[in-house]
Amino acid sequence: MNNNLSQKEAKLIEFLQKLPAPALAFSGGVDSALLLAACQKAKVAIKVFTAITPLMPAFERADIMRLVFELDFTVAFVYPDPLSLSEFCNNDAKRCYHCKKLLFSTIKEEAEKTGCLSLLDGANQDDLGDYRPGMQATKELGVISPLLECGFTKADVRALAEKYKLSVAKKPAYACLATRIAYGEAVTKEKLAQIEQAEEALKALGLNDVRVRHHNNLARIEVAQQEIGLVSTELRAKIIDAVKAAGFDYVTLDLEGFRSGSMNISL
Repeated sequence: MNNNLSQKEAKLIEFLQKLPAPALAFSGGVDSALLLAACQKAKVAIKVFTAITPLMPAFERADIMRLVFELDFTVAFVYPDPLSLSEFCNNDAKRCYHCKKLLFSTIKEEAEKTGCLSLLDGANQDDLGDYRPGMQATKELGVISPLLECGFTKADVRALAEKYKLSVAKKPAYACLATRIAYGEAVTKEKLAQIEQAEEALKALGLNDVRVRHHNNLARIEVAQQEIGLVSTELRAKIIDAVKAAGFDYVTLDLEGFRSGSMNISL
């Protein structure tokens, strides 16, 4: 581990030790998992909360339970439903703001009931480089981002997670299912189910970094650049069958490949 990362780790440990009665919004990704592991290393007593919503695919819930056993902690679940908010379902440019406001308000309320005085999330420096209205919501609620405050990039997070031997150190970044739906098109349970079914089928075919973008009856598939050839040849027929089985009429391959936040291009 290089000196710069060692310095950031020391800064993070010190930062966490100064927080009053902290709670962690735990998603099961590498960022929040690293924060929890760092709290354990720093001997910081922290309460952990996870929001379970219809936007979370089944494998994410399974990852959370696996981490519960791996890191040996207790998690409290809350069940906010963004689909109950018309401003979320309308899917305008502030969709993520409305969702994050609901999720973190719910977690904060529950955390405060248990005596917690500060709420943490796993945002890092890389999150500043994309359109992320959800960060406005967490800022308004006073959520603290220790990784961001201590200068961690995503690469730093993964490197320290490797040092801590976390099973999610190399887990691909994953945004909620609603991010697959074009802005201006309503978010519904049916569309979310279509997306989850199609993506799970493609992962079963060996594709890891994959997104199925929902454009009504057309699915636009994004995969890693190095997998485009494989998708358009050997796996083509299986992908078409799997995606149509999820309810789409048309199946397309995006030749630009996978890129995080590609739906933000239209903004």
